[in-house]
Amino acid sequence: MNKFVLTIVVLVMAAVVGLPAAAQTFKTLHQFDTEKSGEGAIPHGALLRDAAGNLYGTTLAGGSGDGTVFKIDSTGKETILFTFNLPVSGSSPDTPLIQDQTGNLYGIVQEGGPGNGGLVYKLSPQGDQTILHAFQLGPKDSPVIPTGGLLMDKSGNLFGTTLSGGKCSSGCGIIFRLDPAGELHLLYKFTGGSDGSEPFGPLVQDARGNLYGVARAGGDLSCPDPDSPGDGCGTVFKLAKNGALTVLHTFAGGKDGSVPQGGLAMDAAGNLYGVTGVGGNHEFGTAFKISKDGKYTILHRFLRKEGTSPNGGLVLDDAGNLYGTAAFNSGHNLGSVFQLSPDGVLTVLHRFKGEDDGAIPSAGLIRDSAGHLYGTTTMDVSNRKIQGTAFEITP
Repeated sequence: MNKFVLTIVVLVMAAVVGLPAAAQTFKTLHQFDTEKSGEGAIPHGALLRDAAGNLYGTTLAGGSGDGTVFKIDSTGKETILFTFNLPVSGSSPDTPLIQDQTGNLYGIVQEGGPGNGGLVYKLSPQGDQTILHAFQLGPKDSPVIPTGGLLMDKSGNLFGTTLSGGKCSSGCGIIFRLDPAGELHLLYKFTGGSDGSEPFGPLVQDARGNLYGVARAGGDLSCPDPDSPGDGCGTVFKLAKNGALTVLHTFAGGKDGSVPQGGLAMDAAGNLYGVTGVGGNHEFGTAFKISKDGKYTILHRFLRKEGTSPNGGLVLDDAGNLYGTAAFNSGHNLGSVFQLSPDGVLTVLHRFKGEDDGAIPSAGLIRDSAGHLYGTTTMDVSNRKIQGTAFEITP
């Protein structure tokens, strides 16, 4: 069971009036209308933007019922590039896409596929799917349920994580590499102890090839996690090229934070930034920094009026400001977009009203060179046929 989901279900019940939002321009780029034939529904992963300004993403449902890959061009026109169908092509894609230099898209699905354990796929610009690897349900240590998204290095290797598989009895997760020839390499198997459990991508990589990520459980098994006592509150880790894993931080719950969310950000100096969905003040979540020398600092503990349950990671600008989304509360109890200064001052850029602007963002943001932010929401509470939006915020 996803501990973060359990927490946000409780938090959605409370609404308060927040502070005025900063002067930003918000624009809804697309509404996912379930009454349109073939339309996707419930966008869940972060968007991808190419050099021409096209946006790409995935929806959990829609198409023929099992999810889609979509494209929104610079004029706002949407095209469905691919529709998922169980059992062969997978189901319910909920993670961000990546793109190579020739325009091919790469992604993962947690469910279905030929082995029924999820898959890694490639999608041509014309929308043709190639299954690069199908995870096989089988022995308990087999990697299954790929999560969070992929990372591609300059040689074309794909790196990712699975929620299950590994060394503990229930399968605590694996870090893998898929080489250009299609061979899967298991880089690390989590034990569920001090190293963590349930790694959740996407990973980030430094210039030396070291990988960094989060495990949303494990670590200190005695920490006071409000959802699953005894399961641990999660870790931040580094995996060296030689396969040695170092825990950079073990979350202690409470004020320290709990259940880190996938998608760390790394600045030019090698500092890492992320969020936890739980912990902080009244379990509303935190934003944190881990310096290059390993020092852990809480940058901000979220207040209800700012937004609760930050998710999807953070993105950085050149001045060191961080940007992200919170799933709930902040005025209408339907989520917010925020900016966090280097010294931890939070500014709410937009509070979702559940109308044309959407509600409950479940993924992080992307940022272009002009400072525009792009993201998605999962629903429109004022119109049941609209199940999600894509939006832009201009500075």
